[in-house]
Amino acid sequence: MVKITAPGLVIREQSIGEADKLITVLTAKHGLVRAFSRGAKKTKSKKLAATSLLSYADFTFTKTRDAFSVEEALIKEVFFELRNDVQKMALAQYFCELAYEFCEEDFESEEILRLFLNALWLLKENKKSPAFIKAVTELRLMSLSGYMPDLVACEKCGEYETEYMYFSSEDGKLYCKNCVPSNFCKCISSSVVTAMRYVSLSDFEKIFSFTLNQDGLESFCSITEEYLLNKTQRKFKTLEFYNVIKD
Repeated sequence: MVKITAPGLVIREQSIGEADKLITVLTAKHGLVRAFSRGAKKTKSKKLAATSLLSYADFTFTKTRDAFSVEEALIKEVFFELRNDVQKMALAQYFCELAYEFCEEDFESEEILRLFLNALWLLKENKKSPAFIKAVTELRLMSLSGYMPDLVACEKCGEYETEYMYFSSEDGKLYCKNCVPSNFCKCISSSVVTAMRYVSLSDFEKIFSFTLNQDGLESFCSITEEYLLNKTQRKFKTLEFYNVIKD
């Protein structure tokens, strides 16, 4: 019998029969762990809250044959308050879908787990706007997952920065106005370029600690979403819902 003890964030839950659940947990060292939780739906179950969506808990998993089961789950943090705000909950569900998309079983996910936990905490505490949290999380996730855009300088001439530059979501490269290729590129201000560099390259502790004016934030949000969708080449139902109901 295999036993794993690890803190993790519940990113999916599925009802199995009247009393059981199948949950997917994002852990730091083991990536995604899918496990059955027997009796977790019962109102008196000690695992009811800890195995619910957006619960961060210390888990003990046991594996017999081909399936993991939740032996124990002790809550460390919950983000259930987000359910009181439809926009925040939609964004939290989008983050869960991203975690499921980008992580795998037996996959080192410490930095990604940390990113989502911080994003959820900022949402919960109203520390930053949902749009800002979403954009920073998207870009940092892409950078952690092997899709860091090349933002050092213009791809062709090496110009570091001009008042306006052009970003290609197709190849993840930056161009100055004299070198912009014929394929579609989005014009962005120097402040947005600086923000993208900051999120992609700074120490983790700093990535949420900057501001943009409203125009810059709208441009930044548009760029990060477009880049993520371009690289994944898929649709996210949770993102589509979030974009319908957001302010």
